[in-house]
Parts: sequence; structure tokens; C-alpha cells
Amino acid sequence: MADHLQGRCHCGAITFRIPTPTHFDVCHCRDCRHWHGASPVGIDGTDVRLTASDETLTWYRGPTGAERGFCRRCGSSLFYRYRPSATRWSVFIGALDFVPAEIPLGSQYFEALKPSVYAIVPTK
Repeated sequence: MADHLQGRCHCGAITFRIPTPTHFDVCHCRDCRHWHGASPVGIDGTDVRLTASDETLTWYRGPTGAERGFCRRCGSSLFYRYRPSATRWSVFIGALDFVPAEIPLGSQYFEALKPSVYAIVPTK
């Protein structure tokens, strides 16, 4: 398995790479479901390397202080951080170019808020 994963926004203005995670988490809270469909990868923010950006990375701050990073050109959801000074970020799985099948599901958050059509998969 590669030691890094590549990702990008839909239009390609923003590209990035992250260390290959040990697992993927899923958040079922209302904000995550509305914003991106609920599949973040927790990562140290200092490990996110923007490999191309033409200044289209924009941060939206919600009422709780959490920020969501997106491409202002195409609207792709890319990142989440609790506040600007947060060292822990989430990178959305849908923004990754390739997701290795060997990476297991980790935690699921706010399971009680998940849509009824979603199945909870037990973690290993």
C-alpha cells in the first residue's frame, strides 16, 4: 500500500496529499450529512500537503466555530477543522483519487442521527 494518498477538488484547482490513514471514520451528524455525505479521515493538519492551489481553497465557518474547506470554483468539499487553530483536520474520502480497500472502517459518530437507510457496520 502507498505511504501517501492523493486528492483533489472536482475541477483540479486544489490538489493535496496525506499520509495513508490506518482507518476511515464516518460521522452521521446533520452538519456532516448536509455538507459532504459523512465520510471523513482524521489527520494531523500539518500532514496535509497542498500540491496545487490557485487560491480557490476557501473556509466556511459555521455557527459552532467549525470550519469547512472547499474549492470556491467548483464547490468540492475537501476539509474540516474544529477551528482555525485546530491541529486535527478531517479530509473527506470523496476527495481522494483512490481509496485502498485494505483500509478498514474505524469509528462512527452520531449513529442515532444516521438516515434509516444506512446500515451500521461493526468495526473490527
